[in-house]
Amino acid sequence: MSLRPWCVLLGGLLLSACEAKPGEWRMGEQLTELRFSPFTGNVGVHPDTSILDDPDNPFVGAIDPNGDLKWDLNDSGCDRAAYSWATVLAVQPTGEHQYYTASCMQQLYEGGRVADEDLFLVWTLAVRGYEEILLSFPDSVTFDATGTIAYDLAPIAEAALVSLGAVPGATPDPTEDE
Repeated sequence: MSLRPWCVLLGGLLLSACEAKPGEWRMGEQLTELRFSPFTGNVGVHPDTSILDDPDNPFVGAIDPNGDLKWDLNDSGCDRAAYSWATVLAVQPTGEHQYYTASCMQQLYEGGRVADEDLFLVWTLAVRGYEEILLSFPDSVTFDATGTIAYDLAPIAEAALVSLGAVPGATPDPTEDE
């Protein structure tokens, strides 16, 4: 009896065992078509953690808040980075995570990168995110690419609010009627 059929069968079984299951996120997964869609009216604004329940979020349980993936995704555009920053904010609330989440919301709004019906909500999430820095993380900093020069986030958040035409503290919470 020839060993060739058994080798082909064994090779096929080994390859099929390594195949990714549907719905699993894997490093290297194609994310270019991923577009941010707000799951709730508070997503990405501390202390909300609803991003962890968002079925469109490919990063739940798959991103290290202290790792470099969030920075790599940030460099690839906010369509993907909004999910990663909101996820790390929910897992590890810091002013830096809140800032980059709000910044992504601002970029999505200004670039019209969300559905028309979500534009005002995304604007509101950006504004409320920046306000949250002033309220909950007023002493937070972020660092330059070398990791040695710190920048205070409060004045940057205030400038972002002005650029969005917002009045700090006057933004309505879209979930108050719920």
